[in-house]
Amino acid sequence: MSTDPRTFVKTYFGIGAAIAFLAIIQTQQQTEALLKIRTRYKWVALMGVFAVNVALGLWVLLRHHDPAAYWEKIDLKQLPSLFGKIAGPALMLLPVPIILYARAEFFGRGLEAFFRLLWLFWCLLPLQVVGLRLAANFSWPVAMAFALLLDGLASQIFVSFLPVSDYPFSMGWSEASRFYYGSLPFARSVYGVSLPLSIWHGTRYLLLAIPFLVRGLPIWAARLWQVVLWIGITGTTGWILIRRVRPGAWITAAILAVWFFLYSFQGAVYYHLQVCVIIVLLGVAADHPWRSLIAVLIASFWAGMSRLNWYPVPAILAISIYVLEEPFGRAGQIWRYAARPVLWGTVGLIAALVGQAFYIAISGNSNLEAFGSSLTSALLWYRWFPSATNPIGIIPGILIVSLPLLGLIFWSLRHNFGDLHPVRWIGLLVMLLMLFTGGLVVSTKIGGGGDLHNMDAYMVLLAMIGVYFLCGRVQPETSGNAEFPATPPWPIVACIVLVPVAFSILRLGPAFAYDRARAAADLSGVRQAVQTYNESGEVLFIYERQLLTFGSIRDVSVVPDYEVVSLMEMAISGNQPYLAQFYRDLASHRFAAIVVHPQNLGVSTGDFIEESNVWNRLVAQPMLCQYKPAVEFAYSNIQILIPRARPCPEFPPVVQQP
Repeated sequence: MSTDPRTFVKTYFGIGAAIAFLAIIQTQQQTEALLKIRTRYKWVALMGVFAVNVALGLWVLLRHHDPAAYWEKIDLKQLPSLFGKIAGPALMLLPVPIILYARAEFFGRGLEAFFRLLWLFWCLLPLQVVGLRLAANFSWPVAMAFALLLDGLASQIFVSFLPVSDYPFSMGWSEASRFYYGSLPFARSVYGVSLPLSIWHGTRYLLLAIPFLVRGLPIWAARLWQVVLWIGITGTTGWILIRRVRPGAWITAAILAVWFFLYSFQGAVYYHLQVCVIIVLLGVAADHPWRSLIAVLIASFWAGMSRLNWYPVPAILAISIYVLEEPFGRAGQIWRYAARPVLWGTVGLIAALVGQAFYIAISGNSNLEAFGSSLTSALLWYRWFPSATNPIGIIPGILIVSLPLLGLIFWSLRHNFGDLHPVRWIGLLVMLLMLFTGGLVVSTKIGGGGDLHNMDAYMVLLAMIGVYFLCGRVQPETSGNAEFPATPPWPIVACIVLVPVAFSILRLGPAFAYDRARAAADLSGVRQAVQTYNESGEVLFIYERQLLTFGSIRDVSVVPDYEVVSLMEMAISGNQPYLAQFYRDLASHRFAAIVVHPQNLGVSTGDFIEESNVWNRLVAQPMLCQYKPAVEFAYSNIQILIPRARPCPEFPPVVQQP
């Protein structure tokens, strides 16, 4: 990776000015809402520093004189090697305590700090770049890209390990559900009875089930295993992709592998989708048609057991590899060139449907209608744009992720369209648009839209195409000297690297800690109450079912129905048979007690407002009509309900399409 010094310096100062400008806007908006802070010296002074940065950046960008004239004279090679070995790592690590202090003390209290924190990262980046130059003698652009990616990698790994804790209660709305559904393949050894598998994300829970091969593992082990899946499978996917395109120099391969790792967390691209990607990358090759077909079959079968919108993804990825690596001229005719993609697409779709049927058969679920719940859910189109549910919005967010890579692809093709047959580049464009459009539609489904994870298939395909172009592995039509440029302008490269790093920095937060004495007291109280009510009848855990999974509460039978994620999905999809049975069970007081979180019936604003309103109307209100709070545990946010003597007269509600 090389670039002229002038472009390199202008890019650095230009991006720094843009980040500082956004930091000014963010700080000003937030201080307007907090009038007492507005007059505090440090925030006024900080915005002044940002303004100076903006002015300096504009001065460097508009200045005709070469801003790198003096910078080029810096020759670090003249320094003693021992000094470089000591000072290099020290400079690379020096920003870490500064950033941690700023995040925890200066930026992190009272105001959201993303752009301020990103600005601090960017300002301290030259120290790390110089450190890398001293330690490894990289070029300036390579050192900057590598330093940025190391920052992002450290941030993402740190964030990934934050949930690893022995805290016995759920650390998120659906965390307990993941562990419960992950335990179901081994339900007989965990609970003593066979239970039906999850209706959704079957392959995800098969992967999460692996720790339950060892009986008696604590909850922190399951949390750690989930981190291993995220980091291990994502890292493996990146390594296999980079190994396939053979970028040459080891440093280029390392940069690309780390970049793909961070890029995948922007969605995030779920690890059970990446299993499909790994199978396709390992198995598909233009000169091995039978091996390729088998890879498409296996990956599509896995996708069929996973999610409805993933059914075509393995075939599309395989076809894209074929189009990138196989010139049209070798076939000569369009029907010959298209024969293999058509075969893969057809076989892949059939294999996905067979995979779904297979999973339904082994799942043990009698409510087959539930498997199609995503097809009957309401679509909330406003979530394409910034809202309380997603401050960035789906469309602005995916454009931020996409535009640097699209710029790379355009740069590579701008003078070389003739070296990529129209059938090939139109095919790539159509497949990108298919996955882009499908991801946008799925993102509007009620229950979604909070992040970019429904754009995962599109993101994977775009990244794969971009890496092929960047590494010069797209086969041109001619066999002469024609090739696609492997090195785009430094501003494009800088944006490609910076965007996923920024997403990883956005997730930075404090390490999880809890009051062990209060948690132990709540756990003891919940255990005692549940065991008492269990003597009178069934106890339903709508929330906190992991207390049964990991043995925090023993000798209580598991009620397979009405777990919080399943109940929410049935409510937002308007599954009348499921909800009608729920209401009958409530009316008959089937359960001696129900373990829930306190129900917030007054919700009318905030994130996921439609989901909250549907839950309140179809679940919380009917439940509180038939059951009343008996005991509450404030620290763990757990409430235990018991049957009412006098239920509400308007029970049950009318189930309508949300």
